[in-house]
Amino acid sequence: MEFLLIIKKINNTLSEEEKVAFDAWYSESEKHRAYFKSVQENKNSEKYLFDKEKNWKVIKSKTKITKKTIWKYYAAAASIALLFSISYLFNPINKKVNTSVIITDTGYSNKAILTLENGEEILLSKDHKIENSLFKSEDKSIAYKKPVTKQSEEVANQPEIIYNYLTTKKGGEFSLTLADGTKVWLNSESKLKYPVSFIKGQPRNVELIYGEAYFEVSSSENNFGDCFNVLNSLQKVSVLGTHFNVKAYPDDHLITTTLIEGKVVVENNKNHKMYLESNQEITLNILTLEMQKKYVDAKDKIYWVNGYFNFENTSLLEITKILSRCYDVNISFENDKIEDLRFNGVLSKKQDIKSVLDAIINTTDITYEINNKKIKFRK
Repeated sequence: MEFLLIIKKINNTLSEEEKVAFDAWYSESEKHRAYFKSVQENKNSEKYLFDKEKNWKVIKSKTKITKKTIWKYYAAAASIALLFSISYLFNPINKKVNTSVIITDTGYSNKAILTLENGEEILLSKDHKIENSLFKSEDKSIAYKKPVTKQSEEVANQPEIIYNYLTTKKGGEFSLTLADGTKVWLNSESKLKYPVSFIKGQPRNVELIYGEAYFEVSSSENNFGDCFNVLNSLQKVSVLGTHFNVKAYPDDHLITTTLIEGKVVVENNKNHKMYLESNQEITLNILTLEMQKKYVDAKDKIYWVNGYFNFENTSLLEITKILSRCYDVNISFENDKIEDLRFNGVLSKKQDIKSVLDAIINTTDITYEINNKKIKFRK
C-alpha cells in the first residue's frame, strides 16, 4: 500500500475507495497497525518535516544542472514528502540517520526478447502486440495457449519438445504464462528457457539460465500429475504446485530460492537435497555448493514483482547492482569505503534513476556524477 494513503488517513482525506484499501491493509496484521501508529505519533517530528528549499539545494548541489533542466529538478525537489524511510550505517562508526521522501513517477520500461527455436528473435514490449496459434503477447506479458483441439493435443504429445527463450535486458521486466497455466515473472537481466507445450507423462521442466524469476506453478493435479522443475546449472527445484522465487545472477556468489507458499525440494548438482516450507529460504554457494536454510518473511523477497525495490539492511554495493540491472547503467565508486553503507526502505521502480539516487543519499555526505549511463559515487 502506498504511504500516501496512510498520510491521507491521518488527515481524514481518504476517498471511499481509498478507505476500503486502507482498512484492508490495516486489518491484515499487527505489524501494519503498529506501523500506522508509529507514523501517526511521529508525523510532526523534525525528521518528517518537509523543507522544499532545503531539498532543492540538496539536489542542485549533487547533480550537474543546466538551465534547460532546472524545471525538472525543481519539480522533483518540490515533491519530496513522506514515502521512503531510509536509515544508514556507515561502518565502522555506525552513524544512524533517518529521513522520509516521496518522488514523482517517471515510468518503468517493460521489454523482453523472445527467441524462437529457429533462432529468430522477436522484440516484446507494451507497445508491440502479437498473437498466433501458440501465444499472445501484449502490454508487458506473453501467454502460451493450452492445447484445446485434437490436433493440438497430438502436437503436445510429440516426442520432441520445442523450446523458446524469454530474455529481459537491463531496465526491463516481463511476465509469462506457460502452456500449463504456470505464471512466471522475470526480473531485469534474466533469461528463461521453457517448452512451448508440455508432454503428458513427463516432468514439466523449465530452466532459469540466469537472473531472477518468481513462479506461481499450476498444480500437478491439473497437469496429469506431472511435477514441475526449475533447473539451473547448479541446482534443481522440484515442486507439485506452489509459489516461489529463484535468484541466480552471474555476478552474485549465491543462488537464492525463497518459498512463499507450498513445499519444494532444492537439490544441488552433488545430489544434496533440502526441503523448503513456506517462509523458508535456501542459499546455494556457487563456489562451494554448500546449502544453507533459514526462515524469512518471504513476501518481502518479492516486492519486485509488484514494482518496488525493498532494501533491508542492504549495502550500497548491493543496491547499485540492483539499480544497474533495472536502469541499464554502470555504477562505480571513487572510494570503496562507502560500499558498506547500509539502507532500509521501499522505493517504487516507476521513478527515474536520479530520483532514486537522491532518495538514497539524501541523509549522507555522498555525492554522485552522471555521464550518460555512467554514474560515479564520491565522498
